[in-house]
Amino acid sequence: MRHLFLFFSLFALAIATDNGEALYSKYGCYGCHGAKGEGSSSYPKLAGKSKMYLIDKLKAYRAQKIKSKRADIMVSYAKPLSDEEIKAIARFLKNIKKDENEERYQLDFVQWGDDGS
Repeated sequence: MRHLFLFFSLFALAIATDNGEALYSKYGCYGCHGAKGEGSSSYPKLAGKSKMYLIDKLKAYRAQKIKSKRADIMVSYAKPLSDEEIKAIARFLKNIKKDENEERYQLDFVQWGDDGS
C-alpha cells in the first residue's frame, strides 16, 4: 500500500511540475509573448525555440545576468520560477507546433484601399 501511495504521489508531482502551459499562463508570459509563444511586434517569438536556449535565457534573467532594455521586466517574471518550472515552460514552448496556415495567410493576404471603413 505504501508503494502505491508513493507511486501516485510521484506521478502527481511529475504532472504538476510538467504542466508548462499552465505555468506559462500562471506567470503571465502570454501578456508579452502571446498565448502560444508567437511573440508580437516588440516581443520575441518563443514557440519552437530550443529547450536549452529557453532554459539558459530564463535562468540568466533570473540571475540578473542579462542587461538589456527589457531585462528589468524579464527579471521580475523569471525571479520566482524554480528550475523545474523553467524546464516545464521551456518544454511547452519547444513543443508548440507552427500553424501551417500562418505563412499561407500572410502570403495570400492583400490589403485593399486605405484600410478604413
